[in-house]
Amino acid sequence: MKRFFPIFVVVFIDLLGFSIILPLLPYYASIFQATPTTIGLLIATYSIFQFIASPLLGSLSDKYGRKPLLLYSQIGSLIGFLLLASAGSLPYPLVWLFVARAIDGLSGGNITVAQAYISDITSPEERAKSFGLILGLAFGFSFLIGTGLGGFLSRYGYTIPAYVAAFFSLCSIISTLLILPETQNRTAEERKIPLLYLKAYTNIDNLRRLYYVFFLFSLFFSLFVTTFALYADRQLHLTAEQAGYTLAGVGLLGIIWQGGIVGPLVKRLGERNALLVGMLSSTTGYFSILLVDEWWKLSFAAVFISFGNGTIRPSLMSLLTQLAPPQQRGGALGVAASIESLSRIAAPILGGWIVGSLYPSWIGLASGLLAATALFVSMTISAPEEPGYKVATQQ
Repeated sequence: MKRFFPIFVVVFIDLLGFSIILPLLPYYASIFQATPTTIGLLIATYSIFQFIASPLLGSLSDKYGRKPLLLYSQIGSLIGFLLLASAGSLPYPLVWLFVARAIDGLSGGNITVAQAYISDITSPEERAKSFGLILGLAFGFSFLIGTGLGGFLSRYGYTIPAYVAAFFSLCSIISTLLILPETQNRTAEERKIPLLYLKAYTNIDNLRRLYYVFFLFSLFFSLFVTTFALYADRQLHLTAEQAGYTLAGVGLLGIIWQGGIVGPLVKRLGERNALLVGMLSSTTGYFSILLVDEWWKLSFAAVFISFGNGTIRPSLMSLLTQLAPPQQRGGALGVAASIESLSRIAAPILGGWIVGSLYPSWIGLASGLLAATALFVSMTISAPEEPGYKVATQQ
């Protein structure tokens, strides 16, 4: 565990800043007369620019090392949060909110590089547990503390949480400089243009299907998470503080699952079967949102959604890194991050339209249908020990 501690600290502090503003951004944008559709576009802006940048950042981390690219990403987040906090004092504040999210998105490859870092220091058989333990706990703790802290700070205004998020980004930069050692990653001899990576990494059936599942998983999860504050406001009439505390509860559940259940589950069932269990749990949770008419009823959905997410992500990451050539893991993970970013572009736009033009509770219907589709696609993926499971070789 000692070798994982530096990357855990860096990822945790970095995600903490993001989690602080997660439940507040829709409320903050509403001050400047933003409609639900405009808020959806604002949330999507980050992912639009991350989609452009992530494959390149993942590949550059293979070539130049993980640490320099992490620092670049963290500095971009710091600038984005500072601009977000000061947008209200600038002319055309809504425009500056969009600019702030664009800057953060262009440097948003930190999780991609962190995943590549973990794959560098783990063996294939322990990778699923490591992804679940390190990234899962980092997500869980930052989600728990960040959303709760952001909700609490919102009582003093929406700029204070943004400045606090910037402070945590600065702490993340310092942590990377002082405690994170570089890994002995190798670089591939040939490098393809980032926009051609997808074709290069999808010439194997299982890997191509994994990318389909990545897209669907990120789409249904992002559809719920990015529009939760809008849903909570319009459907349940929660304040920003209450929305933050609700998301903090989801983070607590994530810690419970990641702390002692996901690792043994994946080891016992295998990545493919654990993936199916997670998809089934998520499908159940999202469809149950249709029955929620009071805030406390969300607890039922939260249990299934948090368990599904906590199981799906490490299983997918482990399967992906087993297929990708060792010298190109960063690039393969960068493609996955770009696919997720593409889905996160569509999710808030779709979610803003559903909340603003249809019915807020239909967020659960849309997410449930997408999760059910992902479950079906996952059933067509072969497990590593099954015939037909091909391992990628370097071209």
